[in-house]
Amino acid sequence: MSHERFYSRVNGPTLHRVNTVRWLDEVSPRHLAGGGDPRHVTEHLLASGWSNHSVPGFPHVLLESPDHRLHLTLEPQPDAHSAWWRIHPAENRMWSAQFGGHTPVEMIAGFTDALDSPAPDTDTDLWHLPAGRGWSRLAGREQAALSPDETALLSRVSAISETPRWRWTVQVSVPLSDGQHRWIWNASIDETAPAAALAGFVTALTEPGPLLRDEGQTPALTFGYLDSHRSVVTPEQHRHQHLQRLEAAPRTGPPHPSPSAPAPPPPQRQPRHKKHC
Repeated sequence: MSHERFYSRVNGPTLHRVNTVRWLDEVSPRHLAGGGDPRHVTEHLLASGWSNHSVPGFPHVLLESPDHRLHLTLEPQPDAHSAWWRIHPAENRMWSAQFGGHTPVEMIAGFTDALDSPAPDTDTDLWHLPAGRGWSRLAGREQAALSPDETALLSRVSAISETPRWRWTVQVSVPLSDGQHRWIWNASIDETAPAAALAGFVTALTEPGPLLRDEGQTPALTFGYLDSHRSVVTPEQHRHQHLQRLEAAPRTGPPHPSPSAPAPPPPQRQPRHKKHC
């Protein structure tokens, strides 16, 4: 039975049943725009050769890279601030990347799209990305930068352990009248993750441009802190952009098996001698 017969978010509106939405909004700052449609990430990975290992009947997504080295898990939780998205190696778990439910999928895609990209030749200073886009370094904290609207904090922190383990974190929150903060989402990426993927996430996070969202996709918790206006991009055009993104995905097939030794030639049949009476 086709899923299009069901009243479900899986049927759109931004990617498939575009006729159910009349317009899209351009929302900024982008880190408050809400999660968006997860298929921006998952369908691109599937188009790139990742395999789907999700359990039918359970609300999650389990994807594995074509070379079986990486796993992606998407498991919605009651608390949107907890880790919904997890990406890590399939075996040794030498690194992991985790993203909360309201993390914009465009930022997660900045990470996943670059997982197979070659590592930079030299160590890249990622701090030039937020610094060049209006993010300010915090006084007394060389390893932290605050977004221009002061609702997103990018930090490089060390885990408390015998061997220091560095990771990059993002904490997004909005201030309340009593001086407290309401948390929206957070993210954590180990510094040992692929360098190109980490740089891709920081690039997507600090990009100043707005994100496209339809009604109901922005968290209610961010009301009053968003700049939203009608986009000239139609839902049909947005769907076409998504399909173009899938068509441009690098097609990576499963690893080829190593060539085996040539099979020995079949034994030659000996000629049968006739019996003489």
